Amino acid sequence: MTAATPPSAVSVLVAHGAMVRGASDGSVGRADAPAVGTEGLYVADTRLLSQWILEINDSTFWDVGNVREPGRREIALSPAARRNQTHDLFVFRTQELEADGLTETLSMRNLGRETTNVRLVLRAGTDFADQFTVRTDGRTFDLHAAASSLTMPGDGSLAFDYTHTVRDRTFNAGVRVSASIPPIVRREPVAGRFVGAVLSWDLTLAEGETQHLRITALSTAEAVHTKPPAAVVHSKEDGGALRRQSLMDLDSLLMPCPVKPDLTIPAAGLPWFLTLFGRDSLLTSMLTMQERPDMLGDVLRAMAATQGTVHDPLRVEQPGKMVHEVRVSELAQLGAVPYGRYYGTVDSTPLFLMALGRVEDPVLLRELEQPARAAVEWMLGDGGLRETGFLRYTPDPNGLLHQGWKDSFDAVAGADGREPAGAIALAEVQGYAWRGLRECARLANDYWGDPEWAASLRELADALKTRFRKAFWMPAQDFPALAVDGEGRQVDALSSNAGHLLWAGILDTDDARSVATRLLQEDFFTGWGLRTLAEGQYYYHPMSYHNGSVWPHDTMLAAEGMAAYGLRDEAAAIARGLRDAAGHFGNTLPELFGGFSRTDFPVPVKYHHAGSPQAWAAAAGLAADRLALDGAAAADPQAASRG
Repeated sequence: MTAATPPSAVSVLVAHGAMVRGASDGSVGRADAPAVGTEGLYVADTRLLSQWILEINDSTFWDVGNVREPGRREIALSPAARRNQTHDLFVFRTQELEADGLTETLSMRNLGRETTNVRLVLRAGTDFADQFTVRTDGRTFDLHAAASSLTMPGDGSLAFDYTHTVRDRTFNAGVRVSASIPPIVRREPVAGRFVGAVLSWDLTLAEGETQHLRITALSTAEAVHTKPPAAVVHSKEDGGALRRQSLMDLDSLLMPCPVKPDLTIPAAGLPWFLTLFGRDSLLTSMLTMQERPDMLGDVLRAMAATQGTVHDPLRVEQPGKMVHEVRVSELAQLGAVPYGRYYGTVDSTPLFLMALGRVEDPVLLRELEQPARAAVEWMLGDGGLRETGFLRYTPDPNGLLHQGWKDSFDAVAGADGREPAGAIALAEVQGYAWRGLRECARLANDYWGDPEWAASLRELADALKTRFRKAFWMPAQDFPALAVDGEGRQVDALSSNAGHLLWAGILDTDDARSVATRLLQEDFFTGWGLRTLAEGQYYYHPMSYHNGSVWPHDTMLAAEGMAAYGLRDEAAAIARGLRDAAGHFGNTLPELFGGFSRTDFPVPVKYHHAGSPQAWAAAAGLAADRLALDGAAAADPQAASRG
């Protein structure tokens, strides 16, 4: 959000499902082009405000103080002046987010000895854009039947409303703007989907007087839950800067589960993933068990509540399969995209079983026994484990072609660029499946009173481990293949997915050491983190999304796996590199950054479209902090306390 200054860098605030981005180039907010770029106030994946421009006395005001916290920003504004010139008006601006929108508070103070006049103008408007129309991924949607409107009841408030009906489905959205001091309101010209208004106030401040103006822009949707989730913790824990910021970032992403609002889950990240993502939420919860142990239970319950029950090819849903993502926006509700409840992921189901193995609450374990049994049956049946020997996916031309964590269109290819054929078995997914079967076997024996099933699951896991070594290991590289395709051919790219095998624990000790050693070579390890694809592979590019960039969570899963195998020096080296990188991002690790090495450039290179904060990146920051300190303590018992 911007004041009447020349707009500064894009700013992001988040709190429990609402997101605000401010204009970075001055274009957003002009009446003739009100909906340029991705800026805006988003609630439930719908942009409720695409214009929110504050003008004070038709003058330039400088930002002379700024405090940013998750969901809150405080700004001190002073009129632009010459070096020896003073102005009497001073403004403190506070923006706060809740689940249903924005509250803006302006405190205007007269520092002079005479009465002064203040004219405030707020240009507010919306295009009600679905985030899928803003993401610029090439898709277009038919929105000709949609209609926006503006009503002004006469009390100084105004309501923007939107409706779109397709066949028998209707999507409604709305935002109500009101103020503690009634404004004069003038309509802006309608421009396509955009509707807007100009609100103005003429105020008089006596000598030394302070007046307060409170403006709210709140969603009118009934489904929005305005109270912060009970599990939100305002992180002030002791520890280093990376730990403190990572906890704040993680807590800022906590939100009510879209399908069960009584559950609190970590949204995957800003700006495009403020919702339940199965893989992201499960990995985040497992990486933060030490710092946020209560998060996992709600995530597991949310996954069970969205578990597949039928065969639906459009959504890639199958009985027992765990969900990939849940969306409540316009295009999802109207069926224009399949992501209302989309199951195009092969790894959420085994990750659910892995996560279940970390639960110690007998009540929760009994509650989730049947979902666990259904998940195992999916892996054996539709997942392909019984028929093909591996957990596989078939590319979805209407959704995600690739359905592991690297889900971009070019993320799975051989070292020479060769594309895989048929159903694809990813390496790390077999590791998750092996570990999930092992954990489920233990739970069946210790908690569910079914030793026969436990023995069967252990047998399945042992057989999978043997098959995996034979099918995936590349002796010439002493490293596992990225995948095996439907024709049994190895997808032989050298990929960071191998680090997840360390984390899952499927590798024998010698193989684990080989993988760890290889990942620390210069074509993988940049000094900041692990490249997703080693230099020299056909699709390698340091600024790609999944083929050579560095993803913090990917890096730290490998590091945690190394530590679990006793390779503590290797784990600490990677953790220290990522901790150093975090310092250059204000200790808010982004979703990903460029794969350039520390010798290429002295600071990590930003990936322009990276989400930040991102739940599993924040979790990676916590893991990096832990392992870096553990490594220091192992080398010098006094180092951890000094750090």
